[in-house]
Amino acid sequence: MKAIRNRLKWPRPLTIDLSKPAHRWRLLIAAVVFVLFGLAIVAGGVQGYSYTESVGFCGTTCHPMGPQLILYQQSPHAKVACTECHVGAGLQPFVQSKIDGSRQLLGMILNNYSRPIKSPVGNLRPARETCEECHTPTSFKDNITKSIKHYDNDQANTLVQTTLILKLGGMNTATGQGKGIHWHISSEVDYIALDPQRQVMAWVGIKQPDGTLKEFFASDIAGMGQKAFVEDARAKGLIRRMDCIDCHNRAAHYIPYPAEAVDGAITNGLISQDLPFIRKRAVDLLNGKYNTEGDALKAIQNLGDSYKSSGIDQAKIDAAVKALDDIYGNTTFPDMNLDWKTNPNNQKHTPTLGCFRCHDGKHVTTNTDGKTETISVQCNLCHTVPIVSRGTETVVEAPVIVGNVPATHTDFSWTITHQTITAADKNECYQCHGQAFCNNGACHNLQHPTNMAFTHPQEVARVGQQVCFTCHQDITCTRCHPGGVSGLTPKP
Repeated sequence: MKAIRNRLKWPRPLTIDLSKPAHRWRLLIAAVVFVLFGLAIVAGGVQGYSYTESVGFCGTTCHPMGPQLILYQQSPHAKVACTECHVGAGLQPFVQSKIDGSRQLLGMILNNYSRPIKSPVGNLRPARETCEECHTPTSFKDNITKSIKHYDNDQANTLVQTTLILKLGGMNTATGQGKGIHWHISSEVDYIALDPQRQVMAWVGIKQPDGTLKEFFASDIAGMGQKAFVEDARAKGLIRRMDCIDCHNRAAHYIPYPAEAVDGAITNGLISQDLPFIRKRAVDLLNGKYNTEGDALKAIQNLGDSYKSSGIDQAKIDAAVKALDDIYGNTTFPDMNLDWKTNPNNQKHTPTLGCFRCHDGKHVTTNTDGKTETISVQCNLCHTVPIVSRGTETVVEAPVIVGNVPATHTDFSWTITHQTITAADKNECYQCHGQAFCNNGACHNLQHPTNMAFTHPQEVARVGQQVCFTCHQDITCTRCHPGGVSGLTPKP
């Protein structure tokens, strides 16, 4: 028993006697090893943290984010790290991101992640904690002149250039009043969307200067328990405060639609205007459906081959083929079911609704006096009436936004009805616009059939929607065609 007790004795504590040189050396060596080991752990942790926060990690390692990485690298935010918007500073966002990352890693292992990646991101940090670190939309901004180049679907791919002034606005701290596009951010605007992508707006609430809330309901739910609907949405956390991301929702991952991409390639000289009907044929091709990427690239090559007997320089044909290959590869991702249609861009109102999600003339409120009011659909609240030039035509005058606006101009429909003015009235127009302003062949060369209300589908098919939208804008069509109109493009 004594032998057994001796084996079960606790080890004697280590005694260090610093008076002994051997003990001092051992202690020193142990301290150095401990420090080096600690530094290695810290360095490895820092490097690991930096790597997991890097663009490369987010885009290629643990996430099915290949398309998002390509689009991000082409965006104006290409030098802003992914984590600055998707994670943020502080311990809590970091821990939450790693929890989310673990779920995404599991999805990668099980191959059951969403295709495409869902957007908008439900737990994305508020724009006021991300975007407004660099941008200040609540400050008043000057108006800017914007020129947009499109090309017609005719044989010559004729240049159609639109010039307008964007009224950025914001909050004027001197007067305390907000106006222009950034009024939406300087004011408190809430909404309820009926779909995950926030394209169908059921309710909009705008806080008034006196603190009350003006509520606009979609006409589709008028008189259907509106108060209970809003209270239920509020209890479920479905009411969202409008911020930058509600319009600039594709700021770092925008996919241009085919017409926009082709117009840009022509403007930049990547696709030559000398190729007959190339604008229309390229857009139609990019809008097509293909089983594989190889099928799409073969169709692009066939398009190039069709020009070989036209006598056009082969270098221009090859350049167009390469440009279309690049456009397709950067805008269509079949393996992720992702293209320009997947994520509507809210910054514009063509070809998706964008601004017209709310500004459609169909969101109604009833005032205390019983009168109804709708969210305005007047385009000139945010920009001036576009000036459109075609081909080599030059429009000298810039859009006018100074001075008192005539009562007739407060409604955008003035662009359609002003042809009724008399010769004497024109002199008054010239005080602001100048005579060259009216030399606009893109508008004045259009002739509407007398029975246009009944024959406009055939007319649209003949001349294309682009010409119609010069004056009407695409919101006009949705009033009678809620599902939109498609396939009405002219044939070469």
